Amino acid sequence: MGVRMTDLLNAGRDALRWEPTAKRIRVRLGGERVADTCAARLVWEPRRIVPSYAVPIDALTAQLLPAGAESGREGQPIDPGERPVLDPSVSFHAHTCAGTPFDVVAGEETGAAAAFRPDDPDLADYVILAFDVFEWREEDEPIIGHPHDPFSRIDIRRSSRQVRIEFEGRLLAESSRPMMLFETGLPARCYLPREDVVVRLERSNTVTYCAYKGRATYYSVPDGPRDVAWAYHDPLVDAEPVRDRICFFDEWVDVFVDGKLRPKPESPWSD
Repeated sequence: MGVRMTDLLNAGRDALRWEPTAKRIRVRLGGERVADTCAARLVWEPRRIVPSYAVPIDALTAQLLPAGAESGREGQPIDPGERPVLDPSVSFHAHTCAGTPFDVVAGEETGAAAAFRPDDPDLADYVILAFDVFEWREEDEPIIGHPHDPFSRIDIRRSSRQVRIEFEGRLLAESSRPMMLFETGLPARCYLPREDVVVRLERSNTVTYCAYKGRATYYSVPDGPRDVAWAYHDPLVDAEPVRDRICFFDEWVDVFVDGKLRPKPESPWSD
């Protein structure tokens, strides 16, 4: 019997997983160099759906001290709670395997409990660095959000499908020229031209960061749902085709494609 690839990839989610990378990884803290290595590993802690980078301890130019020795912060990692999966909104200071946290000291800068050495023989000579504490480059390119997952990708395709967006029977947008964005493990999204949105959108203060698409700006509908839509106004190169287009949360609105209502997807944003 065949095996669905999604099931195969998800089967090991409760395990500590790692994969070598051929990329040169450079890490800084407040402008101070922390590491520069071609021997980093991508690491997925149990229940994590995106990876972090682990770097060889002997590649560090920063100093490791027991957590709290320099920063005063408690040595215990953040409790990730009982969530079945940990998406990028959960701090990278939260750990789901046994190990030892360290402060990272680079010049006058200190990353409190920003390094973690897992109790695992395959990673005994590595420390995982909390991604949101440091400045990162893969080769010469800055990266944001989290490292790219080599088993995940986005594809963007022009489409002539008829897309209609409603909320409680109120028309929000209608378009016959969507860009369809397909991202591994996430619902397919319809990115619509701004002029095909028929309601006034109010820009909010909410922003998020995607490692593949960049900085997202959020919009609310007056007398309607808050932060129900978003746009990438200065996208990363992979998301350039959806620049300035508007996308609505399928989880919160009714999306009709070619006249058929799409089922609301189950995702981290379903609630």
